[in-house]
Amino acid sequence: MEPELRELLEYLEEVLEDYERYVINLGRNDLSASLMLYYRDEIQDILDEIKYEKELDLQEYWLKVRNLDELLRNNAEAVVNEIGYDVFKRHQITNNPPLSHWWWYLNRQAARPVPQPKLWEIWKK
Repeated sequence: MEPELRELLEYLEEVLEDYERYVINLGRNDLSASLMLYYRDEIQDILDEIKYEKELDLQEYWLKVRNLDELLRNNAEAVVNEIGYDVFKRHQITNNPPLSHWWWYLNRQAARPVPQPKLWEIWKK
């Protein structure tokens, strides 16, 4: 195996670990929760780049990604609540991800949160 390819696989494993850590810790990622989406992008880019390497068996990577993606999809509401509905919209505008990168569009599966009254609007209750 070429050294560049070996290095890319090692990097893929690192990014997969990071993605897994975020997915497993849904609801506890705080302000860094958006990084989960960027890690997923990085995984997709790497897998797309090496998917035609004949000497590689990528099945275990794809399987792990599929399982983590399933967790992410099944918890779309929690992901959107943690990252923020409006933050998803900003990411969509800023990054303009392709629709095939569905993780950037999880907010479309979740109900828009009811806006909380501003502190100075408490009297409206």
